[in-house]
Amino acid sequence: MSAYQISLLALVAGVFAQAAAAGLAFQCTLSRRLPLASRGHWFVLGCASVLFGLHQARALELALKTGLFDLEQALFAGIASLLVAIALFGLSRRA
Repeated sequence: MSAYQISLLALVAGVFAQAAAAGLAFQCTLSRRLPLASRGHWFVLGCASVLFGLHQARALELALKTGLFDLEQALFAGIASLLVAIALFGLSRRA
């Protein structure tokens, strides 16, 4: 597997992780059993996840269209996205 393919895989994983995290955060935002302040925090987390997902998608698009990629940045971003998604899933179980 080449460095380019690893970068693409990390970016795709990051996009899907951020999409799942954003969906979960917005689902918690709409939950009636949480206090209003808590729902506001979930909304902000959802917005941040959407923005991170857009960043991942833009980096993926750049790599696919032009062939320009940075393996280190893609790996860091992909791993960070997976960790954020895991953290939000853990927090949502407690909420």
